[in-house]
Amino acid sequence: MDNRIQAVYDNKTHRIIGRLKKEIDLFEGIIEVCKEYGVEAAQFQCMGSLAHATIVQPHQNEDKSLQYSDQIVTDTPVELLSGTGFLGYSAEGELDIHFHGIFVDCDKKINGGHFIRGNNPVAITVEFIVFPVFDVNMQRKPDEMLGIPLFHFLKKE
Repeated sequence: MDNRIQAVYDNKTHRIIGRLKKEIDLFEGIIEVCKEYGVEAAQFQCMGSLAHATIVQPHQNEDKSLQYSDQIVTDTPVELLSGTGFLGYSAEGELDIHFHGIFVDCDKKINGGHFIRGNNPVAITVEFIVFPVFDVNMQRKPDEMLGIPLFHFLKKE
């Protein structure tokens, strides 16, 4: 496992707890932890600091339809006050994360949203806990109504 990750599997509760160290991306770190312990589906929570956050937020069009904003990248480091996500498989069969969080920046502005993979590097540390689920298949597929890829939750066969 990457030396920027510290993680321990608790055999009694089947949870993984640990921290991500400076400069590793939040999503890539959580995915690496899950690969290390053979986790294919999970919920996780975390808090800590990021060198910057990259998010999108909901935007309502004039016709009241909903879409995401363009990517927003903070111009200061942020303290991730609370974050929660799900880990499952992408439509292409790779481990993927859906994550939302709330943070405060160096100007003391609170903000949050849907975080984007690959552009949320740890500033100091991010502490996390992963709650694996074992009999569930989570995979992104196009939603029947919206056509956008969302996690679908199915019982493993």
